[in-house]
Amino acid sequence: MIRYLSFLLPILLSGLLSVQLHAQSAPVPDNIEWTGVDQALKRAADEEKLVLINVYADWCPYCRRMHREVYPDERVEKPVSDYFIPVVINTESEDPVTYLGNKFTESEFAVALQYSSVPTTFFMNSNGEVIGQQPGYLPAELFSKLLEYVGSGAYESISFEEFDNQ
Repeated sequence: MIRYLSFLLPILLSGLLSVQLHAQSAPVPDNIEWTGVDQALKRAADEEKLVLINVYADWCPYCRRMHREVYPDERVEKPVSDYFIPVVINTESEDPVTYLGNKFTESEFAVALQYSSVPTTFFMNSNGEVIGQQPGYLPAELFSKLLEYVGSGAYESISFEEFDNQ
């Protein structure tokens, strides 16, 4: 009997853990129109915008907080809409991604971006070149300033500190 219990315990714990992880997942905010990578690059070229890539993981508490508190904030919504075509990438997803005609999973694409932590926000030009990245959680007030800084092109001529002090 103990032998069977020792076999069932890992299965039961695994089931409980997957339910707990699912309940704690980081739902992607629906106030933003997320798109695929290649579609974002095409739209960015057509609309003269940049691409914002939100790299996250379901298990990440700071990702959940960004999705729950920061992206829905009006101060963030406006610069995202004005300057960027947004893409969301889950570091653990096997969903397909096409980048410059090459096929990846979301997980593989996140690795190709060379993310080192989650959440990380990547900024790309319409040619698919990464022009910058910001790892970690940022509150809405600071994140909106960063979006304005990158989106307006100010990053090309002044530091963020100079931009923030204007």
